[in-house]
Amino acid sequence: MNLGAHVSIAGGLDKCLDRIVALGGDTLMTFASSPRSLRTRSFTPEEIKNYLDKKAKYGIGPHFLHGVYLVNLAAESKAYLKSSINSLIFYQQLAGDIGAVGTIFHVGSHKGRGFPQTMDQIIAAINYILDSTPKGIKLILENAAGQAGTIGADLEEFSIILSRVGDKSKIGFCLDTQHGFASGIYLDTLLSKFDHAVGLKHLTVIHFNDSLTDFNSRVDRHANLGEGTIGLDQLQKFAADPRLAHLPFILEVPGTDHGGPRKQDIDLLRSLVVQSG
Repeated sequence: MNLGAHVSIAGGLDKCLDRIVALGGDTLMTFASSPRSLRTRSFTPEEIKNYLDKKAKYGIGPHFLHGVYLVNLAAESKAYLKSSINSLIFYQQLAGDIGAVGTIFHVGSHKGRGFPQTMDQIIAAINYILDSTPKGIKLILENAAGQAGTIGADLEEFSIILSRVGDKSKIGFCLDTQHGFASGIYLDTLLSKFDHAVGLKHLTVIHFNDSLTDFNSRVDRHANLGEGTIGLDQLQKFAADPRLAHLPFILEVPGTDHGGPRKQDIDLLRSLVVQSG
């Protein structure tokens, strides 16, 4: 099992590898541009080569990109939808360049219009993105906490999307423990509910986070492991599930003063997995 965290690329693409090694992880997730903008940036061949050389040197496992916060495939504005699609295509092509698994992203929010009213647009957008996605790279949909009409808190919405995707080999799913809990799904039923709706064979990665908010709060707020409302007992039981033994676990916890995951956080995650074994 690969264990890691979300880290920064500040200072250069290859710097994320230094950071995950310093934390004691062997898998990672990063943004590839500002998470609060749909504008993209390019990476030079030299930057890509430096990254690939360092990744080989360190022997780092899976790298996941995370789509920016502003992506919304349910957007009412056609210009906004186009910018969201272009952002994800950029991320998918970069994933191909650096040998990443793919891009984890939130589908977006229907803003109260309802999923049925936006479903056709979302599926058409996903299929368009997949047409521009390199072979072997996955577009990875993440479950939502359920705030403000976000899509994917109801796992049946993922079932509908998957059924209408053209190239299912390029689709994956990410389950976030905090989002599941906040959306009203207890951790001891999350995998079974996902399996029933989507199928565990499509599950690609776990975001392993405690929750700052209460069960069914519909609010996306992460807490350090053992410091939130889920608690270490339930998190450890979830990590122990043999159906997850082959999947990477990524931390997105706040750390100290919202500085992001620390070495002690990955050490704690590793201790939970060891106890599970």
